[in-house]
Amino acid sequence: MKLLSWNVRGLGKPRTRLALKKILHLHRPQIFFCCETKMLARQVESVCRDFNFENCFVVDRKGMGGGLALIWRAEVNVSITSYSSHHIDAIVSSESGLRWRCTGIYGHPELSQKHNTWTLMKRLASLFSYPWCCFGDFNEIMHMHEKIGGNERNLNRVAEFREAVQSCNLQDMGCKGYPYTWSNKRYGNHFIEERLDRFLCSKDWEINFQESVSTNLVNWSSDHCPILLDFHERSKISRHAGKSLPRDYYEDMWSSHEGCRSIVQEKWSRYGARAWEAPVQQFQRVA
Repeated sequence: MKLLSWNVRGLGKPRTRLALKKILHLHRPQIFFCCETKMLARQVESVCRDFNFENCFVVDRKGMGGGLALIWRAEVNVSITSYSSHHIDAIVSSESGLRWRCTGIYGHPELSQKHNTWTLMKRLASLFSYPWCCFGDFNEIMHMHEKIGGNERNLNRVAEFREAVQSCNLQDMGCKGYPYTWSNKRYGNHFIEERLDRFLCSKDWEINFQESVSTNLVNWSSDHCPILLDFHERSKISRHAGKSLPRDYYEDMWSSHEGCRSIVQEKWSRYGARAWEAPVQQFQRVA
């Protein structure tokens, strides 16, 4: 299954519609969360039909800004549980009977309101105990290295985001591709890039899903990049087996092999998006 999230900054723009059409054709996601549609429900529903999506749930824009949409294909069973101008929460049921949460977040952009995003996340975390994927444009970075250019980010604000994620028992799924998802599209000394968009998941996600890979896609029609999650449901046998999660092994003698470093780098870059810690820390933990 594939899940796409994108702050389009206006779904009615022809350039954005063309870019989205290409992305949908290339990656074929079953679920699409869209931030800042800047549209009314009837307008988003028309776009859904144009892109051959059978179902959508829309939160209308406020004035000329905002607006959210969760869009999904007929083969996916989605039930909306709650929504606001900053989130859409849903339960997805698979043919095997597995249920998991799908929560799209549009974080408050105003500095004075950011704490409301973290409060929302904590409240949502208390509602269900299904495997949870929480994603979208959080309008905040989790670590100082996730920003280049401009003034240094406020350490307390960054720490508050991390605390909210930890309080919700969520973990960052990492990413492949370009490391930043937002740019102010300026040049020279005024250029700023940040990683504002991401996928978070609960700690039991990997018990139920395998090969979960998050990728930052490249696009120039919005100041945000789309993000894509590709994942596969584990079989019931695998989910309930005592060894459902593979253990990492490393032999010190391998270090003397000429190609050891390149092999480890290649494998970690391929599968590291679903690991919650750096290679050294993970090997130390299982040693």
